[in-house]
Amino acid sequence: MNLCKIIAMLLILLLLVLFLTFLFIHLFGFLPILPPDGNPTMDKPTNIHLTYQNDPAYNITVIWQTDTSTTGDIVLYDTVPRGGNSSLYSYSANGSHHTYTGLSGYIHEVELTNLNANTTYYFICGGPGNYSAERSFKTAPNSTSDFQFVAGGDSRSDPAMRVLVSQAMSHTNPSFVMHCGDLVSDGRIQSLWDTWFTDVNDNWIGDDGLTIPVIPSLGNHEQNATNYYEQFALPGNEQWYYIDWGPTLRIIVLNSESQISEQAVWLENVLNSTSQDAWKIVMFHRNVYFSGWHDNNTDIQQYWVPLFDEYHVDIVIQGHTHHYHRTLPMYNNTVASSYQNDTMYLTSGAWGAPLHPYENQSYSAYGNSTYHFTLINVFKNDTLHLEAKDIDGYTFDQVWLNKTVQNSKSSNETDLKTMNENPSQNTFLATNHLIPLLETPLEPLLSQKSYTRTILDFSAPNIFRTYPSFVSFEKSLQKK
Repeated sequence: MNLCKIIAMLLILLLLVLFLTFLFIHLFGFLPILPPDGNPTMDKPTNIHLTYQNDPAYNITVIWQTDTSTTGDIVLYDTVPRGGNSSLYSYSANGSHHTYTGLSGYIHEVELTNLNANTTYYFICGGPGNYSAERSFKTAPNSTSDFQFVAGGDSRSDPAMRVLVSQAMSHTNPSFVMHCGDLVSDGRIQSLWDTWFTDVNDNWIGDDGLTIPVIPSLGNHEQNATNYYEQFALPGNEQWYYIDWGPTLRIIVLNSESQISEQAVWLENVLNSTSQDAWKIVMFHRNVYFSGWHDNNTDIQQYWVPLFDEYHVDIVIQGHTHHYHRTLPMYNNTVASSYQNDTMYLTSGAWGAPLHPYENQSYSAYGNSTYHFTLINVFKNDTLHLEAKDIDGYTFDQVWLNKTVQNSKSSNETDLKTMNENPSQNTFLATNHLIPLLETPLEPLLSQKSYTRTILDFSAPNIFRTYPSFVSFEKSLQKK
């Protein structure tokens, strides 16, 4: 009897010791408790973002970060939502992970290939037990279609303001964002990147639920750091590259920080191979023309501007100077007659960096020192609509462009920056008939291939007396 008691007591003591040991190890981190799915850690993907390495109609790259290397390099995806249930997705792709000095974790990268054009996909990323919540994206079209995108840059220094710009941008549901550099204050400091990608992860999701991809360029504050290259997956050497968004837009990204003359040969080859019918938009960081703060960039004026002129680049997007500036049409570094035949230089560098004062120049069409982004709509009837929007979504500058090639450099653009400057005045577009630009049903407005556009300003009551066919718009006008 005594022996049984002793054995029972020993068993109780053994169980108690095992329990205390298990509790001690768990509390001090020597042995993690396994979650229900058997994965040794819960390490969900963070800082999820999308980039392009190849044709965006058929490919996209999903990138994310985790603390550990064993959480999985998998993307599960489908053309219908699956609610994050990993067993239901029809397709899967595997990638790789890597780390680098300064990163306290791992970057995972998976390229999805052989996708269908102009199609919405739903996906989760990670691995068993550590998949992200479901997200979605849409591939580029492979035929002429309407689409919109956002351009802007200089998002460094003020994370709170950066978030406000990002949130305002997301309400416009852009297909992608062109970021013209100085993403962070110092590209060598990983914590700044972590904050930047947190903003992208949380706020670069449109009201339509689609995750918004990024097309970035290097700025001087990136310092050409490893951190930039390791967290993006881009075409070619990742410093200068081009991306075609369907047959109607070629985006050319350059590096204004080095090798200006060397890039000119590559640039000419790319421009020469671009369809005459496609919009040509070039992006880099440093501003070509002075509008306050940073001087003219004479190297770019010498090596790149002649190519922009020769091949008629439609819009050159830059940052570096922290405000908004749109030039008049430019040719050979002087003011020219028409955006239709000459080039617009657009500085959009106020996504969070400290603002610079704006100084009007003889070549300036409009400028404003305010936090903003630029929204660009491209329509399949060969028209383009550009709007500068502040953090409240207010459009403070806008302009129409027509891609149709004409023999002369006659004016074929509409400058609408004065719209909404006076609540008692409204700006209208005149083509063959008068069209109120209030709700902006853009494509039907400009269905013709060739016309002259002019600005007409009328008071709201008189415009409907003169043009009674537009009385249906009076109610919406009075609400503005």
